[in-house]
Amino acid sequence: MTGKERIAMELAHQEPDRVPVMEFAIDHDIMEQYLGRKVYWRGKRQEIEAYWEGRRDEIVESYKRDLAEFIEITGLDGIAVGMVPPKGFHPTPLIQLDDETWRDHAGNLYRYSELTHDIGLWQLNALDPLPEPEPLWEPPAEVQPEEWELIDFIVERFGGEKYIINRPGRRLALSFPTGIGVEDTFIRLAEEPDKVAEELLASARANRELIDGSFEHGCDNVAMGYDFAFNDGPFMSPRTFERVFLPWLAELAGQVHAHGAPFFWHSCGDTRPLLDMMIDAGVDAYQSIQIEVEDIKGMKQRWGDRLTIWGGYSISTLVDGTPEQIREEVRYAVKWCAPGGGLILGASNSACVGTKKENYDAMLDEVARVGNYPIRL
Repeated sequence: MTGKERIAMELAHQEPDRVPVMEFAIDHDIMEQYLGRKVYWRGKRQEIEAYWEGRRDEIVESYKRDLAEFIEITGLDGIAVGMVPPKGFHPTPLIQLDDETWRDHAGNLYRYSELTHDIGLWQLNALDPLPEPEPLWEPPAEVQPEEWELIDFIVERFGGEKYIINRPGRRLALSFPTGIGVEDTFIRLAEEPDKVAEELLASARANRELIDGSFEHGCDNVAMGYDFAFNDGPFMSPRTFERVFLPWLAELAGQVHAHGAPFFWHSCGDTRPLLDMMIDAGVDAYQSIQIEVEDIKGMKQRWGDRLTIWGGYSISTLVDGTPEQIREEVRYAVKWCAPGGGLILGASNSACVGTKKENYDAMLDEVARVGNYPIRL
């Protein structure tokens, strides 16, 4: 049985030959541990610096080579991929101040994180602005054929055997993660919820071209997401969620369902108080189950007939735990969530920076050992 078939059966709440494994995201350093070379896929600082040097074509070729080899080595059943920048992509570099600090021409400061390997936006308007330089390139308004280059390669290489998911979104600029602006988001939810709801719906309708394009280019599905919660529960009331976010979620789900595919959704934090509404809006598979705060066994018991669970082992254990601890988490998820189908094993968020190869090896080995149907744990 192929990985594509395994995941399709789990999504239909049927039991394949073995519980499948697929990751929502795989960072560069776990891939480097398997491949023995520098990897630019989700490469954080090293990927950004290479794009600053104008090496777009080299980077995209490395995406293809490294993803394909990693999937072949690990035997994962599914692949989450993405669009790539257009030809000529050459973002204006930040100005480096020291080994860990940069500034932009507007005067904002950026810092490197040893923990995540990101370059993140750190402080706004910290320095006097500088004259803006001439741009090194102009982003095209329309989607270019080469933006599907990685997806086309992966579909041609693995389309007959792996379940291929696109995380849709054009890459026309570099991303610098930050917590700046979170407070403004909360204030807007309170002060102008209907305007936020309208903006979300407009963004969903504008995104339809990329969802349709994903299926036209041979993907089995797409996966999208948004965080609605902290670890101790949602950061909004159920009423606000229903008013602001539910129409947007239903619109996106409808676009995916129009292709005859189930709707995958990624959301960090403890979203259980919102999950009934999310399922009613069309969510068929839920990813980013944080087993430290979300009872995966209880989730299977309560929602398992309507929801495919994508998760089972913790990123914290991948990074800071032992192989035996990972094995225990795999056994627990398989025992309580696999019977009857509806389980895709994966990390609670991603195979993130800091994941130890011995822990990932232990996960793969334990799935092969205990994940065959019928489950006998």
